[in-house]
This record gives sequence, C-alpha cells and structure tokens, in this order.
Amino acid sequence: GRSGGSAPGPHPTLPYPFAKATMAIVAPVPTDGGVVVALFLMVGTIAFTICSTVALYECSTREKGSNHARLLRLLSGWANISNSFIHVLLTIYILSNAANDSVYWIEERKLGGIEGPVGLAVLNLLAGLSALRSYSSKFPLVWNVFVATAGTFMPIVWLRFLEVGLKEWPYEVIFIWFAIFFFELVSVACSVAHVAIVPNYCADSSGGKKNE
Repeated sequence: GRSGGSAPGPHPTLPYPFAKATMAIVAPVPTDGGVVVALFLMVGTIAFTICSTVALYECSTREKGSNHARLLRLLSGWANISNSFIHVLLTIYILSNAANDSVYWIEERKLGGIEGPVGLAVLNLLAGLSALRSYSSKFPLVWNVFVATAGTFMPIVWLRFLEVGLKEWPYEVIFIWFAIFFFELVSVACSVAHVAIVPNYCADSSGGKKNE
C-alpha cells in the first residue's frame, strides 16, 4: 500500500490522449551547440559559393578591365533574390507546420501568419531585379538599409534570434535565419558600396559611358 495522504504523481506511461495533452506544457528542448555551428558553416558555404559564382560570371562577361561597381551591383541583386527565395522556403515551412502544436509554433502564431515572409519575399525580389536589370540603385539601397536597420533595432527580430532562437528554435528555422543573415549582410554591404563607388567611377575610354 501507499503510505501518506499525498496525491499520486503523473504516471510515466499515460495513455495516448492524455500524453498528447501534456506535451504542450513541456519546455522546448535546448539546441545542440555543435549542430548550430554546423548549420552556420553550411549556410556560410552556400553564401560563399553563390558570391564566388557571381564574381566568376562578372569576370567572364566584363568588356575589359575591372569593374568593381558592376560586381557590387550583381552581388547585391543576387543576394536580394536569394533572400527572397529563403523567405519563400520559410513561408512553405510555416504552412507545412500549420497543425503543429509544439511550443515554438504556438508562440509563432501569436506573432502573425505568412504575411510577413510573403511581403519580404516580394520586396526582396523587386530589389534584386531592380539591381540586376539596372532599373534603379536607389530602391535596393533604401530597402536594404531599412531592413538592416529595422532588424537590428527591433527586439522581435535579431535580438530575439540571439536570445531565444539559437537556444530553443527548430534547426530548420535556425538554418533559414542564418541564411537570411548572410544574404541581408551581403545585399546591404554591396548596395551601399555600389552607390558610394558609382558617382566617382571613371568613365571608360571607349565611349565615356559607365558600365555599372
């Protein structure tokens, strides 16, 4: 017999319906630091490969001499398009977990649905196409600087990722956020450098027209 009058604690082998009901209150499992580092290196390798490929393309298709302004414009444009693609993947991942009742997804749904990722995907695509097609350098510059500034100072973005995301979020989400970080960094750095270089760029000797 059981001594004392205290109520029995939870049984470790509860039937399925009761076990499922208690899952929502279980704290998120901490992430493995080694896996997080591996994800960072994977995304870094992907970003390096994309940037190297764009640089090789620019070198192979330039008319003559070196054109750093054109390279920066291409890197900025492809970084924005890559960022758009990553936000499309994030949207698909959110939709595929619409019925997921884990702690992470319950908290994420409180912040909103897919409107944010879809909007960011569209704007990044427009900025990338604007840079690649030389429609305008101002729109990509303003957009990329705004995104970098807002993400830095809004607590819900990168601060939340550093304080909570790296410790508790699903590895797939951490991978996506690392990718967003890399491509946002490349796009803002290259678009700012491009605008800074172009006004002082020397005209080529063939026709006096800048190939930027």
